[in-house]
Amino acid sequence: MNNQIIPKVILHEHIEGSITPVMAHQLAQKNNIPFPKSLCYQPDQYDTNEYKNGRYSYDESKFEEFIKTYDIVSSFLKNPEDYYLITYDFLNRNAKQGLIYCELFISPFHICATQSHDGHVVWNQDRFQQTLKQMDKAIIDVRKQYDITVRYHVIGVRHLGADVVYDTLRFIENNPHPFITGFNIAGNEKAGHFDDFKDAHELATELNLKKSYHAGEIDSAQSIIQAIKHGANRIGHGIRAIEDKTLIRELIDKKITLEIALTSNRILVNELHGDIYQHPIRQLYDQGVRITLNTDDAGIFGTDIEKEYHIAQSIFAFSRLELLDITLCGIQAAFIENSIKTQLIKKILAYFTSSDKQLLESCINNKRYHPAIIERFLEYQNLLLTIPIN
Repeated sequence: MNNQIIPKVILHEHIEGSITPVMAHQLAQKNNIPFPKSLCYQPDQYDTNEYKNGRYSYDESKFEEFIKTYDIVSSFLKNPEDYYLITYDFLNRNAKQGLIYCELFISPFHICATQSHDGHVVWNQDRFQQTLKQMDKAIIDVRKQYDITVRYHVIGVRHLGADVVYDTLRFIENNPHPFITGFNIAGNEKAGHFDDFKDAHELATELNLKKSYHAGEIDSAQSIIQAIKHGANRIGHGIRAIEDKTLIRELIDKKITLEIALTSNRILVNELHGDIYQHPIRQLYDQGVRITLNTDDAGIFGTDIEKEYHIAQSIFAFSRLELLDITLCGIQAAFIENSIKTQLIKKILAYFTSSDKQLLESCINNKRYHPAIIERFLEYQNLLLTIPIN
């Protein structure tokens, strides 16, 4: 094992959003679909070192332009085998960069729903089951080379309305899968209120699905408060929490983790004005909030997990120890069986070098961090004493 590598976790990636321009071209050609010339920049129009798999062309200041691009890219997916291709491509690409655990967001509405002439949603059960079989196969094939664990999150698309979100969960109730461990309300944050989805909140609880709700990215800190009220165990994005000190204390007290996506936030959050340096990730972490680093829509935003960790390190001065802490926060917040969670925590601790352990002890003794972070550091220190470390 190379102990200098930092193992990485993704808790937040929409599978359709993982499609790179290279993969989009491949899918369009495979399915005989015309590829719009305006969808992507030409190679001489962007930095090919930064965007190794091509770059989509859309107005980054307009959320609706991103949604339009997402829908066009998603339309290239025509059969379950296409989901094998994109799942394998994303997981393999990121596993090479040290990804050991990933939660993929799947949207049954995108995968297998059509709308009848009278407006009713029709769910294709066979298509959904065959799609998950292909995604499972991709996971198995990636695991032949990399030691990676994957789980699925079901997405309810909030701007389609509360009835569709509830029907999505009812569909999952009738089509369970052992890898489906989470439920997520995503889409346009300003479409409706979390109170509108009362039936879905309750059904998710009945189905024993942990909740991670998108909030506090486009909408205000109040949306995070509402998500927590309805049982969210994690918050997708949640960076607007920085506006509310009382909320920050609640996040710390309840150990609620924020799924932060630096590249995505820079592009979509108008308050940042496209300036990554205005992102509050450092303030949130320093105030004791549990955070993870994520790709969100890796293909559309031209990112990967190594890039996200590099941004945190190079722009926000996160140290190696802090990045290991962020990875451990991700596993502790993972929607996975406790036995596997314990194995993954031990796996990450095995990456701690003697220097890491010395720094850990120094940080604990000097109390230079927020008490919530010191509490985590003490936990790691105790665990390091009980397991064999190289």
